[in-house]
Amino acid sequence: MHTIAIIGLGQGLSHLQAFQMLPDCRVVAVCDADQALAQRIAIQYNVATVHPHIDAVLSDRSIDAVVIATPDHLHGAHAIMALQAGKHVLCEIPMALTIDECQQIITLSERHGLTYQMGNQVRYAACLTDIAALLRAGDLGPIFYGEGEYLHDYHDIVDDRPADHWRIDPVTPQTTLLGGGPHALDTLRWLMGVRYVEAQAYHVSIPSEWHTTHTTVALLKADSGAVSKITVSYGMQRPYCLYYSVYGSAGSFERSRDQGSPMAETTNYYSHRKLSGARRLIPATVPNWYNPRLPRSMMLGHGTMEVEQAQRFVAAIAANRLADINAREAADSIVPLICALQSADQGGGVVHIPELEVHS
Repeated sequence: MHTIAIIGLGQGLSHLQAFQMLPDCRVVAVCDADQALAQRIAIQYNVATVHPHIDAVLSDRSIDAVVIATPDHLHGAHAIMALQAGKHVLCEIPMALTIDECQQIITLSERHGLTYQMGNQVRYAACLTDIAALLRAGDLGPIFYGEGEYLHDYHDIVDDRPADHWRIDPVTPQTTLLGGGPHALDTLRWLMGVRYVEAQAYHVSIPSEWHTTHTTVALLKADSGAVSKITVSYGMQRPYCLYYSVYGSAGSFERSRDQGSPMAETTNYYSHRKLSGARRLIPATVPNWYNPRLPRSMMLGHGTMEVEQAQRFVAAIAANRLADINAREAADSIVPLICALQSADQGGGVVHIPELEVHS
């Protein structure tokens, strides 16, 4: 039986519900800066222990693994603390905000044989299953270009939040590329199967009404010569959208930008040179963010993706193997975004993406 603690009960609540659905897991503790919230959720979800702070969680020997769902700027430090305490870690995106923290997480997880997973649940989206398999098989030929977009009207996120909420706090505001950006870039990089070596990016010059950057566009060059474009926006007046497209020498894939709810069906579009008579992209209707093979009782805010992510995380712990988005795999997405953000913050220009150290 895997014993889990949830640290941060905003997005962490979905993780709590996901792990409670798994027969080989038990959520034994919760922790949040809002003590009243933590007490309320513990009672509602029958969790035995409410820890007042992260140090208490990490010193609790009854806990095998922790979910880190704290504000973005705390992820790196909290993951490092958890690994130093001997806990397996599932951490919300981003992995960390600095390259040094990414390196420390890699080093600690590899040296101590601990499972680390960055929580990009979009890799478990049913709408991407078929295209991922086609790309792995090489059916689209060598890949030379791809696009990823995370488009989310910030009003949906912060209208009911206080002015000092961490997402819009002027001291530690959520960034574009390291906020929603990992959903766009990590998923696209996984689909394309590339490693990025150069990044450059620009912020829009018009600030949001919260005086934060709301839109950033980045170009990334891969070691294969392929190029990717990532757009992250919290200011577009449109419904929420995660868009991906991948182009190879033999075929192309594009998501619809009109995607509907997580539980709706959606449309993907394909083209292949073997279908030389096709005059238009070929539509395929697929589930959006849910796996139709799982019972509907496993559907949470993002469909069934959190449940499948939790299943894969505990399976990696049980098998003593690397998680799907292990520390090095996570860094291969987050370090390019850190470099792209550096480029945008300095007004553009190419930033070379470093390779992190390998430790035996």
